Amino acid sequence: MGVAISALRAQIGAADDEVKKKAEQNLEVLQKAVDSQLNEFESQLDAKFMNPAGTEKIEVPGIRALRKVRFSNVTTSKVPSEEISGAIDTLFSIGGEGVDTKTAVTGGFKKVVTGALNAFIGNGEAGQHTENKYFIYMQHNAIVRLDLRMWRWNFSGKGFNDEHETALGYVVCTSIVDVGVLRTSEFVFLISEYAGDSEEEGVKYITKMEKLYERARLMKLNEVRQERRALLDINDPLD
Repeated sequence: MGVAISALRAQIGAADDEVKKKAEQNLEVLQKAVDSQLNEFESQLDAKFMNPAGTEKIEVPGIRALRKVRFSNVTTSKVPSEEISGAIDTLFSIGGEGVDTKTAVTGGFKKVVTGALNAFIGNGEAGQHTENKYFIYMQHNAIVRLDLRMWRWNFSGKGFNDEHETALGYVVCTSIVDVGVLRTSEFVFLISEYAGDSEEEGVKYITKMEKLYERARLMKLNEVRQERRALLDINDPLD
């Protein structure tokens, strides 16, 4: 398991003051490097939200961030799979025995994400490594985009003590995708993954989504109408 970089300062126990001071300085530089990279990751994500039209030309854009998780620590292994897997677990609630189809699909998607990161997770070469990936999937009757931006630094030997070998940082961001930007074939692909390849089940699920979206649009329309009525009351010249 890992430890926060800030907490690691208290664990530096070099007998020589100069050695300890150097280790603390190196740790501070490492913290700044992690923070700088994660700040850049967040800026890149924000830029995509600010320019959905440009993003839409090459990717399926999210509307805005619904959840954003930022994390950094120093791990005891050059294969920090536990930390990365833990981050994915926070986004997907996977059940055990007796799970329904939708939960099983979500579990399968977690495997897809973890599998796509295997090269990053297993890379033990010294130096800096980054990985940027995004995924589109179905969750809670909506189309969701998941962005994973990860950074790690593998020490050439041992790190700041005899245990820690790798610094790890990542930003995980989820956002909702506007159904209107999807091509019909893209939408059918996602529905088939979520509801199954059965045409009958797919049609049933699409019908269910149509009803949900229609109700949601009606709720939004009623809210707009109420706001307009309130505004007209405030500006009524007869008052």
